[in-house]
Amino acid sequence: MDKFILFTALFISVLAVTAQDELPDRLSLEDCINTGLQNNPGFQSSQFFLDENKTKVDEAYSGFYPTVHINSNADAYSKNNGSQQYNNYNTGISASYTIFNGFRTKAAYNAAKENYDANVYQHESNKQDLTLHIIYAYYKTLQAERILRSAEEAVKNSHLHLEFARARHQAGIVTRSDVLKAEVELSNAELNRIQSANILLNSKGNLNQLMGFSSNNPLELTDNLSVKSENMPLSYDSLFSEALNSRNEIKRFYSLMDAQNSYIDVAKGEFYPSVSANANYNFAGEELSGMQRNWWLGFTLSIPVFKGFSTKARVTGEELALKGLEKDFEALKQQIGQEVWSAYLAVKESLEKIETSAKGLESAQENLSLTEGEYKEGIGSIIQLTDAQTTFVTSEQNYIRSVADYKIAYAELERTIGK
Repeated sequence: MDKFILFTALFISVLAVTAQDELPDRLSLEDCINTGLQNNPGFQSSQFFLDENKTKVDEAYSGFYPTVHINSNADAYSKNNGSQQYNNYNTGISASYTIFNGFRTKAAYNAAKENYDANVYQHESNKQDLTLHIIYAYYKTLQAERILRSAEEAVKNSHLHLEFARARHQAGIVTRSDVLKAEVELSNAELNRIQSANILLNSKGNLNQLMGFSSNNPLELTDNLSVKSENMPLSYDSLFSEALNSRNEIKRFYSLMDAQNSYIDVAKGEFYPSVSANANYNFAGEELSGMQRNWWLGFTLSIPVFKGFSTKARVTGEELALKGLEKDFEALKQQIGQEVWSAYLAVKESLEKIETSAKGLESAQENLSLTEGEYKEGIGSIIQLTDAQTTFVTSEQNYIRSVADYKIAYAELERTIGK
């Protein structure tokens, strides 16, 4: 058994490596999603759970078929304190078929089928959640890559500013204070670059895990962090209406409530009599050579008279379970309404942030260029220059974050309405 488990683990690892080797050098968002749906262990577990529930539907359907058994037995017994010994041999085939049992077989099959449908919808929800997590990790990685490039550019600018300060200090135009301030600016820029590089590695590790790879797997992405290419969201009311029609969680609850209604029918079936047909064909005798052929065919009628009120209690319990599901369904609709509202506001906020941060970045870029020119010409101060540099880096990284946040917010909005 241990060898089989080891072989299976190695086989899955080989498949994962093979899939990884077949990927392009730079992964698009679609590549990442497809890879995650193929390799993510959690999603694979969800698929196995779905397949397991399919077998329960097949098991419930078996109730529509007759049962057939082949029986053989040999017995020895004695009488009169062992003075007389007898043997008994019996072999044959028996069959039984339930003709009517209060519709319990049909209700149990319907319940199993509705439960399976509910798990199909849950599996689709898991697929959508994994897709959303990959989208989030993908754009957070692109955000981290751009912020790292911004931090590296800030280090270059800080080196340049330090050269300006040293040149002016050597010329006797400024004091040693300007050089020290420029060195502090460079040190801060280096620290920011180090932190940005670590955030990028962590973001790649998160995306790798979602795709079923090790965290330190080398990863290069196609940068499609555009400002906006999606359609503007509709009104909240139309989005909420679409969510109620499309969300798999809603469909799952409809299936669960249908299954619970079937469980109620199963419980009520205990009130009805049951009728079954039974047949047996066998050979029996005290000696193998003298076995006689026997057969019989009959019907069994069972009428429930009193079971200690257990059937009534079971029906009541199943009906209460249905009422609980109905209240959970109402709570789910309220939760979805809040999710849609929050996602809708997040998209609107991110669009406003993009517009505001774009204007701020443009102004910060112009201010930095003017301040650098003034400082080189000797009419500006090092404080103005370092402030302009800090403002520019902050504005640039705010713009990068706002674009990534918009992409993520739009994806979350689509998830909340069932896409």
